[in-house]
Amino acid sequence: MHEEVVEQIEEQCEERAEIVEEKKLTTWLIFSIAEKKYAMRSADVLEIIRDVAVYKLPFMPSYIEGVLNRRGDPFTVINPRSLIGDEETSSPEEPLFMILKRDDDQISIHISDILFFTDIEDGDLNIIPGTNEEGFFLGTLAYGGEEIPALNPAAFELLIRKDLGSA
Repeated sequence: MHEEVVEQIEEQCEERAEIVEEKKLTTWLIFSIAEKKYAMRSADVLEIIRDVAVYKLPFMPSYIEGVLNRRGDPFTVINPRSLIGDEETSSPEEPLFMILKRDDDQISIHISDILFFTDIEDGDLNIIPGTNEEGFFLGTLAYGGEEIPALNPAAFELLIRKDLGSA
């Protein structure tokens, strides 16, 4: 009788240990664009740089500010404000750029401020139904009682390719 109880307890402990191991965490960077919070997977961010000159390019879509020079490599600078529904398209006072980790393109996003990094369970990302790889948002993260939109870095690359005719 005692052996059966001990075996049941051991089985329950093993089941609980398996459940704990299944939870996967993703580190997210929470940042602001024009005082609105946004999130991006930290794995999609290569570097954050400030006070870098942006060189304007003629005949570009309005969301492309130009290019910046990072250690001799040019990075396209995107101002996402008009793309994500913010009417005001002026640049923030202090230049701050998030360099995206991309295999085949060199893209940076003009942001306002870095707020914090946080680990969130993969299941806590509220996926937007019907979204595809061209959508600017992956979903929202529930953090501190608010819903923070999670940006899709691939959407910016696809938009540039489409608008510049290299898709």
